[in-house]
Amino acid sequence: MPRRIEIELTSDRGDGSWTWRAAGARQPKGVLDGDLLPGAAKTGDVLKVDAEFEIEGITIVGVAAAQQRERSEPERIEVVGSGRGEEELVTTQLAPKGRGDRGDRGDRGDRR
Repeated sequence: MPRRIEIELTSDRGDGSWTWRAAGARQPKGVLDGDLLPGAAKTGDVLKVDAEFEIEGITIVGVAAAQQRERSEPERIEVVGSGRGEEELVTTQLAPKGRGDRGDRGDRGDRR
């Protein structure tokens, strides 16, 4: 049963096949037949593919249709606060300054 993964095309081998790696990986992982790719495929493209994982390795069996997203601005993540407002979440109480009454020591006598 094929699983869907994202791959990046790393190079055209010239004989109609391409090398690929998992998207974000460093080293090439395998070879795929160029007939499976869309006509405008180029080095560096990231594609969603159907892959079968076998003992001998990973075989690419199909390429999913790529979704083209046209954006005029970069993709952003919106940070939504808790809605609590500007209340102080951590409070501190400092001890009063000074040495205070140290009567618990008693008279220490002569110091030499």
